[in-house]
Amino acid sequence: MTINNNTELSQAINEIIKESGIKKIYLSDKMGIPNQNLNRLINKKNISLDDANKILGHLGYTAKIIIKKD
Repeated sequence: MTINNNTELSQAINEIIKESGIKKIYLSDKMGIPNQNLNRLINKKNISLDDANKILGHLGYTAKIIIKKD
């Protein structure tokens, strides 16, 4: 999956959660944070790679950045 910006990263995380069949409330509980904070974390304007991996790690995924010259 190619991600080009933070909006696409947030969308990809939401899609992965949906495809996993895991409810966000269960995921937030597993992460030890309120559900509202999970939604804020996913949808914040400048989601970091660390934040993405905190979420995705609980789903068996890892986000990585590849830098390449055009």
